[in-house]
Amino acid sequence: MAKTKQSDQQSLNWFKPGSRVGYRVTIAADWGPLWLYEDLMRRDPLTVYGDLLPVLRDSDLNIVNVECALGDRGAPIIKCGPCLRGDEDAGIAALTGVPFHVASLSNNHIMDYGPEGLEHTIHALRRAGLRTVGAGMDGEEAARPLVIEADGFRLGIINCGEGEACASLDNGPGANVFDVERQEAEIRALKATTDAVLVIFHGGRELASMPPPYVVNGLRRLAEAGAAAVIAHHPHVPQGLEVHHGVPIAYSQGNFVFYNEGFARRYYASTGYLAHLDFDGKKLAAVSLTPYRIKKEGLSAMAGDERRTFLEELRELSGHLADAGDIADLWDAFADEYGGNGERALRQQIEGAVEEYRKSPAQAWARFHNYAFAPAHREYFLRSFQRLRQGTFGDSPAWAREVVRRWTTREI
Repeated sequence: MAKTKQSDQQSLNWFKPGSRVGYRVTIAADWGPLWLYEDLMRRDPLTVYGDLLPVLRDSDLNIVNVECALGDRGAPIIKCGPCLRGDEDAGIAALTGVPFHVASLSNNHIMDYGPEGLEHTIHALRRAGLRTVGAGMDGEEAARPLVIEADGFRLGIINCGEGEACASLDNGPGANVFDVERQEAEIRALKATTDAVLVIFHGGRELASMPPPYVVNGLRRLAEAGAAAVIAHHPHVPQGLEVHHGVPIAYSQGNFVFYNEGFARRYYASTGYLAHLDFDGKKLAAVSLTPYRIKKEGLSAMAGDERRTFLEELRELSGHLADAGDIADLWDAFADEYGGNGERALRQQIEGAVEEYRKSPAQAWARFHNYAFAPAHREYFLRSFQRLRQGTFGDSPAWAREVVRRWTTREI
């Protein structure tokens, strides 16, 4: 395997636990009262958090990505992938009981039940006392930053993502779309009226061990524009972390309250981490992680050897972010290893969409639109087609393929 790079990107150490400093902001990833966890929340809304509940309650501001519609309003949209919604009463009780204070909504499921479902979800969250950011009934509302004031400290929050079928397009309802140039300008403007700006991003390729190059480049540009921290989720597995020009970036926190039977046997899809940002006065003084396991009975903080091993593996993976060649190699290796046989999996995706067209043209067009519109899918297909044309598909380095296999197939 390629030697892990160490650089000043690790100078703000994510991996060593420490006592909290000043005002703590905790960011959690994908959350939903769905599947097995919906039943758990109906019986006892707080059981699902396990021994993470005291950790969350020790934080001053808790932010969570609400990855579904809540309630029974609206009808499922035509999209590539499942439409998700959960029990409103159980979900709200599980959010307010912690409590979570902010719901980030820029994701690819928030408008699964159309504008009516989105509007109802936003209103339900706000009625319960949560503030929302990242989605709205028009593009202006979706893009509007959130400002939190506490003890003389003003934190600006920008939430953006790829959105896919739930994206706000042409000033319509939906999720705030990832647009680096626009968000760079928004960060600079928000910095003029706040003490710090936090960017929360939802995007990238699901189950990939390394973010695609466009995500790395884009999130680094947001850091350079003046964000105090950039925290990301969506890939369903943890990805690496770095400090870029003094700004901490977490590329994927993995799942949170998101138990899916399809992921249950995959170790890394059943892990994640809370990201803690400690502000001393108006300065970001410390960052840290709380890693956990996602089990049928709820979440469980990692401890002992498992915690040490997980953090060491995450540190090793993070080292590759210091090398643009490693990032590219790991992205190619993901395509080569996808589904166990990258070229066959690529062909099956295309053939499946064509066959789907014969049965349901509208559904097939939704799939093709997603392949072309969502950067994570578009970049995967374009890079794969380029490599197939050049005859280089499947030539990623052995070390990179081993990392991808471990991150995507290791079982519990």
